[in-house]
Amino acid sequence: MKRDIQKTSKKRSRRLPGFFLVLPFYLGVSICLSPVGVFAAKDFSATVRTQQGWMKGYVSDGAIIWRGVPYAAPPVGELRWKAPREASPWRGVRSAVSRPSACTQLATTEEGIRTGKVEGCEDCLYLNIYRPQRLSSPKEKLPVYVWIHGGANYKGSMEDFSFDGKTLAKRSNMVVVAIQYRLGPMGWLYQPALRTRGADPLTDSGNFGTLDTVCALNWIQKNIAAFGGDPRRVLITGESAGAHNVMNLVISPLGKGLFQRAMSQSGGMQTMTAEVAQKQANFIVEQLIRLKEGLDQVAAEQRRITMEKDGILTAYLRKVDAQDFFLALYKYDVTWDYPAVNDGAVMPVGGWIPAIKAGKYNKVPIILGGTESESKLFMPRYGSMVKQSGIPSGDYTWSDLPDVLGGKLKADGGPLTIEDVLPSPMDRDFYRDAGFFGSRNWRAKYVDTVAHELSLAQNAVYAYLFRWGEDGSGSYPFSFVFGAAHAWELSFFFGTKHSLGNRSYSGFTQANEAGRKDLQDAIMAYIAQFARTGDPNPPKSRLPRWGKWTNGSDSPKMIVFDADFEKAKIGMSNAEMTVEGVTAEMKAAMQKYPRNYRSAAQIFQFSRPWNVTPTQP
Repeated sequence: MKRDIQKTSKKRSRRLPGFFLVLPFYLGVSICLSPVGVFAAKDFSATVRTQQGWMKGYVSDGAIIWRGVPYAAPPVGELRWKAPREASPWRGVRSAVSRPSACTQLATTEEGIRTGKVEGCEDCLYLNIYRPQRLSSPKEKLPVYVWIHGGANYKGSMEDFSFDGKTLAKRSNMVVVAIQYRLGPMGWLYQPALRTRGADPLTDSGNFGTLDTVCALNWIQKNIAAFGGDPRRVLITGESAGAHNVMNLVISPLGKGLFQRAMSQSGGMQTMTAEVAQKQANFIVEQLIRLKEGLDQVAAEQRRITMEKDGILTAYLRKVDAQDFFLALYKYDVTWDYPAVNDGAVMPVGGWIPAIKAGKYNKVPIILGGTESESKLFMPRYGSMVKQSGIPSGDYTWSDLPDVLGGKLKADGGPLTIEDVLPSPMDRDFYRDAGFFGSRNWRAKYVDTVAHELSLAQNAVYAYLFRWGEDGSGSYPFSFVFGAAHAWELSFFFGTKHSLGNRSYSGFTQANEAGRKDLQDAIMAYIAQFARTGDPNPPKSRLPRWGKWTNGSDSPKMIVFDADFEKAKIGMSNAEMTVEGVTAEMKAAMQKYPRNYRSAAQIFQFSRPWNVTPTQP
């Protein structure tokens, strides 16, 4: 029987070619349109199936968006201050078109000043997903770009900072995921009354916000293929506190296998020791007790100690409305950030640098970067503090500088100018120098030092310095007040048409549009290639080669992203900085200023060497 089948097949095969060679001509079609020919591009479905159930997103400008995707159970009730649990399944098709609530936080002004209004809610562990609508091949699996928002871990959401996942997904042909995580004392509270005495080491860590990011990445590994993403090509990235959280995932043993590339943009905040974290948590609880019971600080501290001894503090904390924690922090002027805790389970006891030196971290290709004038975003916020030092010499404070850019009018009807706020040449020089050295100090600690140590432990380490917005690309007076300030590079990485917060004083002008767009195109090409391969250099590209960070006194370190008004200006730099070196350089430069100026300059030296353990966050 087997031989008969083979003979029949051979006879048929001799007849088929003639028939199929003639048929296309009768039908008027080309032979290249056969099933093995060119793939006819089609749309990806907006209805997908996750492990929890079916979801339907929506189409917008050539992209598909799924909003409000639950990656964990709401951390409410008994799940408050617990390691996140998996989201529950649902029946039917879940609508994924509405923006979810941000996590509980104090509302802030456009300038980042905290207000007495609380917004958001505890039910906030959601993510947004964006992908191109059109498939370019039938089995296409796209790299996955995971965005972790910034905000000092006390504010922000996945739709802040001009984030535009839709544009990024289309232009870079990626699946883009933006996540939210618990903030402030709901996200990081290392308080003894909340611990399980070893029954749950993750909950005992106090790193609830960190655990949320781990949970989100676990969800992505299990579900992103349904959205056309490749779980073996996941890039985690974030800016500011988001970059801090990226590095925490790089260092944490819980991050193993959840991502294959990482990018830290203008990272900051040094992780806390368990001792410092517990002092912080106790103080936060005491402010809550002051608010709720009308006590002074001494009485509130004693009340907290008594409640712990009596075993009633746990129930007390779980019954309090989440907004009361934030109202208490605002009322009693507690303005701490919320870095991760070196608890020994979620985060190594020594923090970042010891883990890197020991080689006990998640080794993946990594990009570290920052901006030329990081500190200048924050300097106007310190206007009243600087004024107390007798700076500047006029009637205004640094807090009025954004009003210069915003076109505010004075009482006489004329526009407010830089010279009104900084009346003397010394005032203007000091503002420039304070921002210059503060920014170099930041870069030295969180970019150069970390890159130096990583390059001793692994091969693929890349770094960048973003300079757009300084003289020659930004317009005056923007280039003087902010320049390439903290977070101002984000629109260049996201592909958006507006800068941070779509502010009127973005520095974006028609005159610098050509150079700005050329630089944006170049940066996006580098990052898209990095997401795909772990190497930012596109093949057969005319872009300057982005070399790896190499240690040595005169060897390539980082790529510099800049532009003039017409085109991008990109090249490698050999400069490397240390906190100690910048501190000495600043001390020498500040000798020309009076003592009160020199004292005020210390406000903007945000970073201390890594071997100096912070006593508070």
